[in-house]
Amino acid sequence: MAAAGLDASPVVWSDPAVDWSSFDLVVANGAWDNIHHVDEFLRWIDHLEGLGTAMVNSPATLRWNFDKQYLRTLESAGVPIVPTQWIGPSRAQNRAGSDHAGGAAVAAQLELDGEVVVKPAISGGGFQTARYEPAEHAAARAHIAALVDAGTTVMLQPYQSSVDDDGETGLIFMGGDFSHAIHKRPMIRRGVAPGPSLIQNQVVTASSATPDQVALGQQAVEAAASVLGPTTYARVDLVRGADRRPALLELELLDPVLFFTTAPPAAARFAEVLVRVLASA
Repeated sequence: MAAAGLDASPVVWSDPAVDWSSFDLVVANGAWDNIHHVDEFLRWIDHLEGLGTAMVNSPATLRWNFDKQYLRTLESAGVPIVPTQWIGPSRAQNRAGSDHAGGAAVAAQLELDGEVVVKPAISGGGFQTARYEPAEHAAARAHIAALVDAGTTVMLQPYQSSVDDDGETGLIFMGGDFSHAIHKRPMIRRGVAPGPSLIQNQVVTASSATPDQVALGQQAVEAAASVLGPTTYARVDLVRGADRRPALLELELLDPVLFFTTAPPAAARFAEVLVRVLASA
């Protein structure tokens, strides 16, 4: 950023001493504790928007991307996602008399088939995410019930077995254009209970992307842009389904690591994107 003529300062979103009005642009990235302070983080976004401080990605984009139910919007727009069942507290309350009974009741009625992944819709870094084999479906139901009882919308997905062999592919887009790709080894391991993070399992290397992966990444970024306007940065996380076609796991428009260490020239490209954003602000 200095080489691009930008005076950049890293500051913490929750620091009350920061004068956000003193910045021409705030790049909201790396606030990984926000999932534990949902209301406070959303109020912070509102505060910056009220100040009129330019922000990327936009306040509307950050709010939308904070809850992984954004995947429903992308699926409706024709973007192929990993198949997902959404289990929410309201569903539990409709089927039972209390939150506690509701979580257990809903979990008991779900059809679980094969190996599955359970995770909360507001999550990051593998928070409270776990993988269950068919013999562990009782544990999966208990996990679902606990999340629902806590007022959390739950995502239930079939585990994509291709990940064991292929891992995940992450595509980084800057200013709407594909920049570089990374490869992640499998992070969700068998027999491990849900916990605060899976980052300790993360092994990332530089990679290349196939044409069908780039096409899906572009489709996902453009679908989000059609709803929320252009994005300054995005990471598109993909896996291959049983049919070997790429499917969207997540579209990260808030907080993604952009993995510049795997593609050092990309850092300068990102700085130039921010220069253009400032020029148009």
